[in-house]
Amino acid sequence: MTQTSTRPDPTVAPDPSARRGSARSPDALLRVMAALAALALVALALVALALSCTDGDEGERSDVGAQGDSDTALQEDAASLVRRADGLHAEIDMLTPAPGRYEYPTSDLVPRWAAPHPPVNPGASAAPEAFTGWLFVFNYPERCTDGVCDLDDVGTDTAALGGSYQFDGRIASDDPLVLSGPIRLGQDPASGARLEDPIGAEVHLAVAPHGRAFVGPDGWRQLNGPVGNPTFWWAASFVPRSTTVERGRDLTRRHGPSLLRSR
Repeated sequence: MTQTSTRPDPTVAPDPSARRGSARSPDALLRVMAALAALALVALALVALALSCTDGDEGERSDVGAQGDSDTALQEDAASLVRRADGLHAEIDMLTPAPGRYEYPTSDLVPRWAAPHPPVNPGASAAPEAFTGWLFVFNYPERCTDGVCDLDDVGTDTAALGGSYQFDGRIASDDPLVLSGPIRLGQDPASGARLEDPIGAEVHLAVAPHGRAFVGPDGWRQLNGPVGNPTFWWAASFVPRSTTVERGRDLTRRHGPSLLRSR
């Protein structure tokens, strides 16, 4: 019987293409390593971002009250506040108020320091409305007049050193209405005193309606300035834990917009 040898013939040159499928070129390996390194950097950045959003406090939640209402919660846990040593992050996530189904302020209801506001008119399904989000901070809530922090305590000359900030502005083209944004230490307020104590301050959030959204300069003004007063706002409040015992506050009353009442 004749046997066929399986050894390669040394007189025949090997085919270079025969090994291409079994080994990666140096350039291909470098590309794979670069891609893995990029993915690792992205993952680290995402982790750092998540930690920066929650560092020091897991956040507080509060009910959003009905428009101008002292005692009625419109939506439970619709407002949130994250306290950090370098500032605050506020958010209100609520059902968009139906055009024409609530009270509208008049355009002349603006503070003395604010620019004139365009006319405030109800919108419609095809004409969305503008809303702004406001944060009121009271650095020394134990010094608020009458034991309740409100607009009387906003100012650099008040004992509580209250101040107001705009943290967002939106045209509500759909549901829900989400207003969200940060306030940092050192940031100038719209009025009153600067934020000094993010951890110990009493904080109130408010949503102000501006009516049918305009375009151009009037639209810019709607989204970048105040209008109305607490009678027309949806609001929530956050009482710091440090003052609960000192002032006998009841944290179970979570819908606290009346603390921004107008006198």
